[in-house]
Amino acid sequence: MERIIEFVGNNAILSGIFAVVLIAWIIYEVSRLIRQWKEVDSLAAVHMINREDPIILDVSNSADYAKGHIHGALHMPPSKIESGNQQLLKHRERPLLIYCKNGQVSPQMANRLSRLGFTNVNVLTGGLTQWISDQQPVTRHKGAAKPGGKDKKKTRDEKKSRETS
Repeated sequence: MERIIEFVGNNAILSGIFAVVLIAWIIYEVSRLIRQWKEVDSLAAVHMINREDPIILDVSNSADYAKGHIHGALHMPPSKIESGNQQLLKHRERPLLIYCKNGQVSPQMANRLSRLGFTNVNVLTGGLTQWISDQQPVTRHKGAAKPGGKDKKKTRDEKKSRETS
């Protein structure tokens, strides 16, 4: 015990940094345990979709939703959740799977939905980016350009220019 006290005395900055990191980690773990929603990975989300028929909410912006979303997902931007969507509130007992593009906004929306009385709220860890990297299927709106692909209008214009040449 004397050696620990001596180490702390000789390395005050290092010991202080360790204490701050330890306290932050404890706070994070306690908040994770008391929150009213769960994080699920892509595999658990697939099982949930296949077995529990959850309401899937995409809380991304409109452009990200149009580029790609999980099949059957409802686009519900944060403003619609904040205002208390009456259609959604009718299904408080049904499981919810919430995601956004990178998993940044969805935990905040999960907290709001839990406060609105939803009992089975799940957040997709890593968002749609992780879903895609786990090679899960994505649906796109008709007319939305595929990432890295050419736009249909541009392709038509190129065909016309080739025909006239």
